[in-house]
Amino acid sequence: MRQNRYVSLLGGLLLSFWLMLSCTAPEDQRPDNLIDEDRMANILAEVHMAEAQVSRLNLGAIDSSNMAYKHLESQIFRKFGVDTAMYRKSYIFYSSHPADMEAIYKKVVDKLTRKVDTSKVAAKKPIRS
Repeated sequence: MRQNRYVSLLGGLLLSFWLMLSCTAPEDQRPDNLIDEDRMANILAEVHMAEAQVSRLNLGAIDSSNMAYKHLESQIFRKFGVDTAMYRKSYIFYSSHPADMEAIYKKVVDKLTRKVDTSKVAAKKPIRS
C-alpha cells in the first residue's frame, strides 16, 4: 500500500514536470537562423506590396491569385536570400514577441510611406521634351 502511494506521487510529479515543460512555447526560443529586424522589415514591406499588386490584378479565381502571389513571394525570398522555412520561423518568433514585431512594423510603415511619397513626387513632375 505504501509503495503504491509513492509510485502515484512520483507519477504525479513526473506528469506535472512534463506539463510544465510542454507549456513553454517553442517560439520563446530564438531560432538559429532568425532574420534580423531590419531585413525582416524589408521583406515584410515587399510582401505587402506584392499582396497589393496581386489584389489590383482582379483575378477572378482565388487559385490564380494564390499562384501569382506565390510567384512574387518566391522572388522576394530569393532577393533577400531567405527560404520559406527561415521566413516562417522568424515571423512566428517575432509574432510571439509583440514589442519586436511593433518595432519591425514601424520600419515597414516608414518604408511604405516613403515609397508612396516618392511615387507621388514622380507623378507630379512635368515631362520635359
